Amino acid sequence: MSMLTTLRTRHAASGARFSYLCLAVCVVLLVTQPARAQDQPADTTKRALAASLLDQSATAYDQRDFAKAEDLLRRHLKIDPRSFVAYYNLACCRAAQGDPAGAGEHLAKAVEFGFTDIRYLRRDPTFDAVRDDPNYRRIVDTWPTLQLASLDANLATQRAFFAKGYHEWRDERLKIHCLSAFDARTDDHVKAEFTRLADWAAANVIPDLFDPEQAVDDAWVVVVLPTQSDFTKWATSVYGPGAVRGTSMIAGSYEHDAKRLVSMDLGATLRHEFFHVLHWRDITRKGQTHPVWIMEGLCSLVEDYDLTPDGHLTPVASWRTNSVKRVERIGKLTPFADLTAMSQQKFIGSRPLANYALARAAFLYLHDSNRLKDWYAHYTTRYRDDPSGLRALELATGLVHADLDADFKRWVRASLAMVPEEIKPGMASLGLEVDAGTGEGPVVTAVARSRDGVRPNLRVGDIITAIDHRPVRDLAELVRVLSAYKPGDTVEVAYRRYRLAGTASVTLVRK
Repeated sequence: MSMLTTLRTRHAASGARFSYLCLAVCVVLLVTQPARAQDQPADTTKRALAASLLDQSATAYDQRDFAKAEDLLRRHLKIDPRSFVAYYNLACCRAAQGDPAGAGEHLAKAVEFGFTDIRYLRRDPTFDAVRDDPNYRRIVDTWPTLQLASLDANLATQRAFFAKGYHEWRDERLKIHCLSAFDARTDDHVKAEFTRLADWAAANVIPDLFDPEQAVDDAWVVVVLPTQSDFTKWATSVYGPGAVRGTSMIAGSYEHDAKRLVSMDLGATLRHEFFHVLHWRDITRKGQTHPVWIMEGLCSLVEDYDLTPDGHLTPVASWRTNSVKRVERIGKLTPFADLTAMSQQKFIGSRPLANYALARAAFLYLHDSNRLKDWYAHYTTRYRDDPSGLRALELATGLVHADLDADFKRWVRASLAMVPEEIKPGMASLGLEVDAGTGEGPVVTAVARSRDGVRPNLRVGDIITAIDHRPVRDLAELVRVLSAYKPGDTVEVAYRRYRLAGTASVTLVRK
């Protein structure tokens, strides 16, 4: 499950505003509930105070009390001295008071500490009087060089934390730099996964994703695929000890402001978070902030997919959409008007599993009827008139109000498949016992001898990565893939054994 947290830009009736106040984190959890990570008391107090100071400074700015806003921002910087948000907003304060040189100096600091949205800076009217300042000109004129410097600074931070046993690779087309604790073959699978996701996004959602003129200003993102111990250390340091124990464990996150993706597993979590990278890249270009049902529905859509014979991905029903089937049966489906109007707080705080499932099902409904690309085009071109996305749903489907809800219900009832969530007696099985493993895929814990005395050519400790070339990265995906077969069928199982990779032909047995 994912969670998006955004501190939105404030607007005042007078027209005064803070130009940049956006802190975005997309978090995937291992199980079912929002994380309740408990920070150490001192850290909790500092973070709460820092957030409060930013909020108070925005209020002061809206009231045109620039001196008070500056004081609050400087107090914030004493707690978080590398806050590019604070430096950007200090630049706003100086610009609003007719000090282009001071604004330029603070902008330079903002870039130094991680500001990467050059498009926002170029279109921000707050800096109309600052365009000729040497610092401003240097930022705009040397942006490609500054981008690489920002990437180097980001990498230095990640290398200091994820210090031992990592190698690196870079994808210029996707503008990502990866620190990986895995072997080269696994990295090749990750690269292929990223390419599939990006190509699918370009073909089905974001047609200009690879437009060279737009891509030149896109920020680089650092992807970290850590060891289990490093992931635990990282999650604890960022979210507190509650993030890695109990029933609500964080499985990964994409921090948009930090341009950092960290994922514990190489399956649904990594797919979800990488799609956040692609979606944020597009909405940054467009200067839009999409609501949580869109952010999470789109990124949940690619968590579970099958590959077509030509190697392209196609999203499929999953454990998430099972709950939509159940809710529809009792007549409790949330109308689209309510889903699209749902606040972030309600989406992640009230029946979050149902909300995530419904959002994913809505996009699967659009995808299966070949309307997803049209919907996204309608939505992004009419964003200012309808940021909720409801009107785009009506335009893409040709249906409104009750007719739209009724058509969706018919699709859920007739076309949305229920996906097995466990291998029940009588179903096809590998004849193995497996557990969830640590992220690469299900791990074999026992190999049973079949009735004919033949054992699968797999060993305890082997990590299952695919069945008949269909990716299998977690237990839910393994169950879903196996449910398409019958006892007696023979499948090719791809596995990893320590640093070696291989395949085994396995005849499925009745559980």
